[in-house]
Amino acid sequence: MVGAGIYGKHHMNAYRHNPDTVLVAICDTDTERCDDLAMAYGIQGYTRLDRLLQQEAIDIVSVATPDPYHTESILTALRHGQHVLAEKPLATSVRECELIVEMAQQRDLLVGVDFHKRWDPAVMRIKAELENPETGCILRGHISMDDVITVPTQWLNWAGASSPVWFLGSHCFDLVRHLSGQEVVSV
Repeated sequence: MVGAGIYGKHHMNAYRHNPDTVLVAICDTDTERCDDLAMAYGIQGYTRLDRLLQQEAIDIVSVATPDPYHTESILTALRHGQHVLAEKPLATSVRECELIVEMAQQRDLLVGVDFHKRWDPAVMRIKAELENPETGCILRGHISMDDVITVPTQWLNWAGASSPVWFLGSHCFDLVRHLSGQEVVSV
């Protein structure tokens, strides 16, 4: 597990409750937070991902760091021959996404993005209804997220390196693809 913040803890709890998963180690640059979680989960803690990957036998790396740090962690994991599950967004630029995809393909590794809104009960109901042949097809759609979006640069020092489009809009884009069953043709 890379990232001991809010979503890292969510990932860790999910892994702890999955009988097919063994949580091996946590990595975070915040030593105190890393040590606290390592102790709470009875696992090893690391402040450097390359060191974790050199010392632990693992099957997959889960990345839940702040948005601007996804690329570095994902590429490090891929260089070490690891499959990756990353929080959305995959990266904060198209070029970074391309680098990740290229390296994963070259090394025959899988990279998944956790678009967890797909499992929201309301979205699951809509998807099931859309799969019913009697429903027909989508002619037009609209998605909005009703939330106060601020850039908390004082308490989240990385927030200025992301944006509401990367941080939340990626859910909207994914849901359009997921619900419609269509891929984007042009932007």
